[in-house]
Amino acid sequence: MAERTPVFELHIRPLFRLVDRQHMLRVHTNLDLWNYDAVKNFAPAILARVGGPNPSMPTADTAGPWPSEWVALFNRWVQGGFRRLAPAAGREYKLMKTADGRCTLSCKVDIPDTDQGDSTAWLDIVSAGPGTTTYQLLIYPGDASPPPAQTIEVACEERVDPASAAAGVSVIDANGTRIVNLQTLVA
Repeated sequence: MAERTPVFELHIRPLFRLVDRQHMLRVHTNLDLWNYDAVKNFAPAILARVGGPNPSMPTADTAGPWPSEWVALFNRWVQGGFRRLAPAAGREYKLMKTADGRCTLSCKVDIPDTDQGDSTAWLDIVSAGPGTTTYQLLIYPGDASPPPAQTIEVACEERVDPASAAAGVSVIDANGTRIVNLQTLVA
């Protein structure tokens, strides 16, 4: 089986710890290691620092150099064309509370109909706090490049904390940001 092409949000972004991000923002304000565009623009320099003959990132006092597997993963991401997830266009959003108090956010979305069945979409929590919780609807189009034009409809569901659901939730998708208000199912 061929290795998958890494995706920034799934494979690359998690390589950079908060301490790495904070350090880089102090030394190079344009290099936010959690920002796709910044990492893509600085990829050759990052690769030289983490995987060159004398790796200097991360420094010895902050966990030391990356393991060779991480360097290889980052290099595969670069060689694979800097893949990333994309926001999906959802529809029929619902935030429902059942009689037993559980809350579920759901929607429908079209995803590429790949031969391997490896495309998917999901609701990913972006931020949670008092007042409002924000989700983003993301799509992984599968490994086919370009993805097939033919699509299939899937349903996405995510459990929502009942305390944060009371005020509704924000959802970011390809069409912008929307507030989805809570509805209660009557038994």
